[in-house]
Amino acid sequence: MADEIIAENTNIYRKLQKHLDQMPIGFPSVKSGSDIRLLKHLFTPEEAKIAMFLKFGWERDLEPLEIIYQRAKESGISLEEIESTLDRMVSKGSIMFKREKGKKYYGNALLMVGMFEFQVNNLTKEFIKDFHDYFEEGWLPEAFRVKGAQLRVVPVEKSIEFEKGINNYDDIIELIKSTEGPIMVTNCICKQLKDILNEPCKITDRREVCMAFGFSAQLFIDQERGRTITKKEALEILRKNQKDGLILQPDNSQKLSFLCSCCSCCCENLSKVVSFPNPARITLTNYYAKVDSDLCTGCGTCVEICQMKAITVDDEISSIERKRCIGCGNCVAQCPSEAIRLYNKEKQFTPFATMDELFDKIMQRKIKLNEPNIKK
Repeated sequence: MADEIIAENTNIYRKLQKHLDQMPIGFPSVKSGSDIRLLKHLFTPEEAKIAMFLKFGWERDLEPLEIIYQRAKESGISLEEIESTLDRMVSKGSIMFKREKGKKYYGNALLMVGMFEFQVNNLTKEFIKDFHDYFEEGWLPEAFRVKGAQLRVVPVEKSIEFEKGINNYDDIIELIKSTEGPIMVTNCICKQLKDILNEPCKITDRREVCMAFGFSAQLFIDQERGRTITKKEALEILRKNQKDGLILQPDNSQKLSFLCSCCSCCCENLSKVVSFPNPARITLTNYYAKVDSDLCTGCGTCVEICQMKAITVDDEISSIERKRCIGCGNCVAQCPSEAIRLYNKEKQFTPFATMDELFDKIMQRKIKLNEPNIKK
């Protein structure tokens, strides 16, 4: 009997994996079984059944409780039961949620940005092990395949303070000032993860460095994963992050949803990007840095601050390998002789209007990639 229950539960998780794999950045199966192990951390068998009645949603496409119930009622579950289960899944960080005009809205969450980040303050070594196994084997290849970049790099404030004509969506100060509330700050889950593994961040001792805005902020606030802050407090945290040399990575939209302040020693994204020979090619950024050899004194400050290993000093002059530079501006801000400047890339990209539109585009790519080859 016990073997039958185990087999049935495994089958439920496999069905859930296939269901989640239909999202823009999916949840592909992997040979090691880390996909199923990870899902078991996030869903009970009963929750997995309910999750299969949900569609993917960021903000626009979350569905009201009543619609989800209509889809699920044939299974015999009551409205009260499904609401209770969905709320429990929200509290565990397994699904998306918003409350609007007294109504509850739910949807399945991506692994990243989503379920992983929702585990802030609740990480365990067992979860970390299964997450890393799956991240490397399943999720990361899928994200590259569908070109699912949800983050972009914007320059730190000091590196552009004298520049004219900077795009509004690359000016993080103005983005924060113009955003509608609420605003939330939370601990960086990547740094928490490294602390648990006894590999603390080499860039900063602070952990409360990541922020969210609007709908995303409210989700964290409601579940007590972060705290509400004012715009003034947000700008002060941002300036501390910049002073420490963290790399600013907002979401890839013009409507600011979240802002990660990252380092290559902790960040699940940048720690992988730095290992590639050409980080500039696989990072969304509109800038690159260049040294004025006439002003450079060869002090090496820029070498120490650069997290992409893009800068070297030869014959007491710094030089920047452009294919490694992601345009974060930290070297510009820290250079004591003001010998480094940021320049616009030849090809500029414009972030999507909203994250929902970004996911629409990723889904279009995925559908096209998954179409069977038709022989002419």
